[in-house]
Amino acid sequence: MRPSNRVSIIVSDLETHPGLPRLLQSVARQSSGLTDTEIIVAGNGAHSHADLAAWKAITGIDAIRIKDCGSSATPSTARNLGAATATGDRLLFLRPGHRLDPKYLTTAASVFEDHPETGIMYVDYIRLAPKDGGSRPGMVQLPPFRPALLQARGFLGPGVLITRRAWQSTEGFREGTAYREWDLWVQAALAGNEFHHVSYPLASCEHRKVSFRERAEDGRCKAMLVIRNQGFFHMHTVRWALGYLRGEKWAESFGFMTIPGPVDVSRMMHDHAMRVMGTDTLAEEAIRQFESSPDAVCADY
Repeated sequence: MRPSNRVSIIVSDLETHPGLPRLLQSVARQSSGLTDTEIIVAGNGAHSHADLAAWKAITGIDAIRIKDCGSSATPSTARNLGAATATGDRLLFLRPGHRLDPKYLTTAASVFEDHPETGIMYVDYIRLAPKDGGSRPGMVQLPPFRPALLQARGFLGPGVLITRRAWQSTEGFREGTAYREWDLWVQAALAGNEFHHVSYPLASCEHRKVSFRERAEDGRCKAMLVIRNQGFFHMHTVRWALGYLRGEKWAESFGFMTIPGPVDVSRMMHDHAMRVMGTDTLAEEAIRQFESSPDAVCADY
């Protein structure tokens, strides 16, 4: 029988990230809850038994194991396989660049005790500056959950804890998208799960630069997220997603990592219609002629 209060920490480490020991150190510093915690490192076969022995020494936890997901595993596959082998009823998906505050597990236990209906717990976090000094560190304060926020952005951040019940209401991490976490939270919201926000920075993550490929694929990934979860979005947003994937000229990519809402989609269609009819240039020309006319009157009030 699966323990109802056990936390399974699933770390996807397909590239043997050098930050993994520091993540494990942050787990070892938890003020409580380590006896009810297991760690699964989902890798591609590069980790050895010597690594496992070192991890046990760092954390003082014997319940650590390696899940070999195969050399061709994707991040989604690794996380799904890790969740399938986990024994806990609460799943915490982390990357090697993440860190946990010493009060994370203690706070999580209190949240689920006081709010047993919670399916997903998310927390404020600290954004760490990269080593090259390209940006400044700082705390990210997240808002209370509203579906409209998740419809626009995948704002939950690192350190999101999901119950087994909520996890089983989804299809898990899907392939073919760079926004796999955002897609999972949308699936959970669409299934009716409750979200609980902890307004304290209980996690931190390394800030990294966005690659050219991520920017280039942003529109397609957002459109696919909408199509796969149509019931969660307004019909205008669904129409935008279909239009973007079909290559219709009016459907723009919109802001980076932001999905357009119904008003934004209406504005896109209106602006495109104006351009097609040429009324945008006619209006600009009329304004230019008025401003240059000697009969134009400027009144100050």
